[in-house]
Order: sequence, then C-alpha cells, then structure tokens
Amino acid sequence: MANLEILLSKKPQPGQQQLSEVFQLKYGPIPQEQQLQEGQVLVENLYLSIDAAMRIWINGAKTYVDGVKPGQTMVGRTVSRVLESKSPKFLKGDTVSGFLRWTQFEIVQGKELKLLKRGDLDEISCLHSIGPLDISGLTAYVGFETIGKPKENETIVVSAASGGVGEIAIQLAKYYYKCRVVGIAGGQEKCNYVKKALGADDCIDYTQKNLNQRLKESCPNGINIYFDNVGGEILDEVLMHIVDQTRVILCGAVSTYNTAEQYKIKNYPRLIIKRAVMQGFIYFDYPQLFKPGQEVISKMIREGQMKIRYDIQNGLDEAPGALQRLLTGKNNGKVIVRVQKQEKSKL
Repeated sequence: MANLEILLSKKPQPGQQQLSEVFQLKYGPIPQEQQLQEGQVLVENLYLSIDAAMRIWINGAKTYVDGVKPGQTMVGRTVSRVLESKSPKFLKGDTVSGFLRWTQFEIVQGKELKLLKRGDLDEISCLHSIGPLDISGLTAYVGFETIGKPKENETIVVSAASGGVGEIAIQLAKYYYKCRVVGIAGGQEKCNYVKKALGADDCIDYTQKNLNQRLKESCPNGINIYFDNVGGEILDEVLMHIVDQTRVILCGAVSTYNTAEQYKIKNYPRLIIKRAVMQGFIYFDYPQLFKPGQEVISKMIREGQMKIRYDIQNGLDEAPGALQRLLTGKNNGKVIVRVQKQEKSKL
C-alpha cells in the first residue's frame, strides 16, 4: 500500500475553473513508526475540510496562512487518527484535528494537533468538528458577534446561504438572534432548502437576474445586516438596499476567486450616506469567542435548531474536484473529503 498525497503542480491562471489541471497525485512510501522523533505523531488523515479560501492559497498569495507554491503538498483542516505517538499529549488511537497536508499518512509535530477524543470518534462528530464547530460555524458566529451585533427583529441577508458558512449564519440569525432572515442562493433547489430546511423567511435565486426587485420585495424596510460570502455584483446590489447604521460583514468573495478581472464595487458611497459599516474579519483573531460559539452551536444542534448538510466526496483523489465543486457552486452544504473511499454517504 502506497501513501497518496496531492501536490500543487502549477499556479492556476486567472479565471481558470478546471482545477484538476493544477494538481498532481503522487504516491510514496507510508511513514513508519521508527521514523518518529520525540514530540512527533504518525497520523492517518480521515477527513479534509474544503474551503473557498483555498483558491487564494493556490494562487501563492499570503493571507492568514502562507500560500501554496508549485511542488508543495496542498494543505487544509483535517480530522485524523493517531497511529503511533512519541508525544506525551497523544496516544495511539486518539482522534485529532489539525491544519495538515492533503495526504493519507504523515508525521507531524504533536503541537500542531488538537485532541478531539481518546479513541475513535463517530463520523458525524468528526464532520461537525471541522464544520459547524470549527471554521464554518465559528466564522458565522464571530462575524455576527464582532461586526453584525444583531438586534431582535432586524432584517439580515446572507449570501451563499446554502453553503457551509451560509447555512449556519441563516440559522443563527433566525433562531439565536431572532431576526428576520433572507437568503441568497443559486437555483430554486437551494432556495427551497434555505427556506424549508433552514427556516429562512425568504430566499432569492440570484440566477433569475432580478435581484434588485426581489430585494425590494423581501426586504421592504431595507437591510440591517448583510453577511457577505460572495462579493462582486451581489454585494454591489445589496448596498442599494442598506439603511442607516447597516453593518456589512465581509466574510468571503467567492464570486471573484475564479475571475480573470476583479469586479469593481460602484455603490460604496451608500456606506457614507447611510453611516454604514463594512468590515472584513478572520475568525481566529477572536479566540475568546471560540468556546461560547461552540457552546451556542452545539446546543442548537442538540435541540434541533441547527441543521447541517454535508457534501461528502469520497477518496483523497477527489479533493481537487471537491474544491472545484465548491468554487463553481455545485455543492450542497459543507464540502468534506473522506480520505479513504467508502460507499457513498447518505449524510
């Protein structure tokens, strides 16, 4: 049995969507216990989180993490199993999470890992640990707590509302902050999910090219908070519907990641007229909010107020396609790669 890893072979061109062309599959020997040094751990990666920011990383740009250069192994959030350990923090069989490489097996420093459970963790708990209880959920919670600061009965609009962050933002806004919530998503199927499963008061299908009219209908009193996951034309249109002291939460700009030419926002003077705030953020700048955010989301999941849909791709070799699936809007929910191929998941 060989160890598969996925390398970036070349930078993608601006606007390039066929990302399978920029990755390379490489097979090598599986690391062995005798190679471990003090403080190191041999892990088997079980699940990979696929996130839109990866498109920026493979451009080589330094953001909140270093860019990935051609010849380097791709990286991301993982759930892994400890196979052997020379770290006092971890035991053989532990389930851990970390920011590791796209590979089946690897040796890492123990300080790079976080213990999830002594022993095996069931699949849904593994998925939650790199979804609603990690980047996706904490991003939504931190964005609201630090920038949005919702007040009961305000109108909140969330773009990419059926995605990994968007679906959590919708449910937090509706059930935790008790606001009126409108989603924006691509296609009627996704909009039906946002309304019927997630509980949004309305959902606008941006592919129908009537966004301005639909925003007027869905938000007759304007928009108090906009949770932006897409940027571009949708953000520009939303700015025409803000009110006094609107808060625009800049979380992502997925509509611009694959474009050759960046969209130029035209309606930003509305921020001045309406004394509005538009601010970006990175969730891990607020570690003091991690525990309260996880407690809120865990409670909502237990009480049935938080539904999470996973878009699981089977096999590490599917990871490049999974990223392409996310960036082109083909996904339904949080995109996860199960490293070892199994029967198609029904989650």
